[in-house]
Amino acid sequence: MYRASLILEGGGMRGLFTAGVIDYFMDQEIEFKSIYGVSAGASNGCNYMSHQKGRTYTVNTKYRGEKEFAGLHSLITTGDFFGKEYQLHTIPDKLCPFDYDTFNANDRTAFYAVITNCDTGKPEYPRVKRLPEDMEYIWASTSLPLLSRIVEIDGGHYLDGGISDSIPIVRSLKDGNKKNVIVLTRDRSYRKEPNKMMPMIERKYKDYPNLIKAIKYRYRIYNHTLEFIEKHEKAGHIFVIRPEEKVKIGRLEKDEKKLKNLYDMGYETAKQHTDEMIAYLTTPYHVGKHQ
Repeated sequence: MYRASLILEGGGMRGLFTAGVIDYFMDQEIEFKSIYGVSAGASNGCNYMSHQKGRTYTVNTKYRGEKEFAGLHSLITTGDFFGKEYQLHTIPDKLCPFDYDTFNANDRTAFYAVITNCDTGKPEYPRVKRLPEDMEYIWASTSLPLLSRIVEIDGGHYLDGGISDSIPIVRSLKDGNKKNVIVLTRDRSYRKEPNKMMPMIERKYKDYPNLIKAIKYRYRIYNHTLEFIEKHEKAGHIFVIRPEEKVKIGRLEKDEKKLKNLYDMGYETAKQHTDEMIAYLTTPYHVGKHQ
């Protein structure tokens, strides 16, 4: 157990890169004091916490083609592009069982899902302590704008955590984590561009002006966060695992060969950088204040 934080970026099916990384970590019995999962990163975090190697890959390839899993059928019949009943109950309870007991017994690691408050446009970081009781946090973290219904939790309204905090490194630092390993799902050259769907977003979420603002300026905050990460990575303050080449798959990719290649890339990238990462984790270092 390393006294460090693991931060898992989202990215839809690009999360298969992350799946490869955490599966390698599981093979090496590498664990962290805390995990922050965003969107697909939150789903990956669940399987990491339950120690179920290969489960993320299996779920996202074996059941991907089912109409209940995701698609227009689900969107039209339920209001969610991703089928909630199928993904939260049918798969984990019947088809590819989730190990709730192991997850719930894992009290050595604090696991946080990042969600966006639609009323404030700000991120929130609820701790996911027990499943399935806290599953709504995971569902909210993965609920994409335009493709998902707003998730109601304790009277609040929530959507995808990536809207407001795609890479929660600043939050982790504020929480006192002096060592941070970040798993990104884009290569070093990537920078986010303005959202081309803003006219549709403004119409759909007219009752949530702060959410609209968060989506509109997300690209600026994301790119600023990347600059912060790269600055502190260069200084040896943060350790980053990312694809070393451009990821040429879509957020909703269905090509299993491409997904397998991405998963393998994640596994091999983690393997190649593990010695360097462990050296970083075991070297005393004090993180200064966010600049």
